[in-house]
Amino acid sequence: MAELERFPRVKVCGLTRTEDVTLAIESGAEALGFVVHAPSPRTTTFERVAELRERIPPHVLSFAVVVDAQPDALHAALQMSGLDGAQLCGDEHAPDWTDFPFPLLRRLGVAPGARARAEAWLGLASAFVLDHPTSAGGSGLLVDLLEAAALARELPCLLAGGLDGERVVEAIRTVLPLGVDASSRLESSPGVKDPDHLRTFINSALNTFAELES
Repeated sequence: MAELERFPRVKVCGLTRTEDVTLAIESGAEALGFVVHAPSPRTTTFERVAELRERIPPHVLSFAVVVDAQPDALHAALQMSGLDGAQLCGDEHAPDWTDFPFPLLRRLGVAPGARARAEAWLGLASAFVLDHPTSAGGSGLLVDLLEAAALARELPCLLAGGLDGERVVEAIRTVLPLGVDASSRLESSPGVKDPDHLRTFINSALNTFAELES
């Protein structure tokens, strides 16, 4: 398993525009996610991501968010685009990803049986992204926080699913994840971030983690 050099406390996902990438970084985001999945309303391409990657400093991690990816094709795309790793959100088969040379995040729907589904990815994924079970991501729906907390006690986790500047404080305090991830609830329209929502989410999350660490 390729390990993450550091674990991000705040990840902003679904980025498509240079100005949103810049604002997320300036506001303190520690990781960024770029959706490369055509059915998504916030999809982009690896060619476009390669352009955006030039704006990202080394201390900020960057991930491709993909669905039903194939290891060889994804490996080549990550090399081309310069991203740090990938977030797998589909029906990828765990044994196919043995010795994948980039760090992986594995989406995990928060629902009964989630812990058992995570078992196959232990030792392959650097962490799990806890999200609402109804879609591959970007639903804007809040997960069951108590179920998420039980998973976070056993697995390295980023908490996603319906988070914004208001919801993220209670969510962090309840679940105690290593980090949080947000996308659709930070938007003014699909793929376009609202500057106030973006800043508020990042600031609220970082402040809450700081309080818990003090």
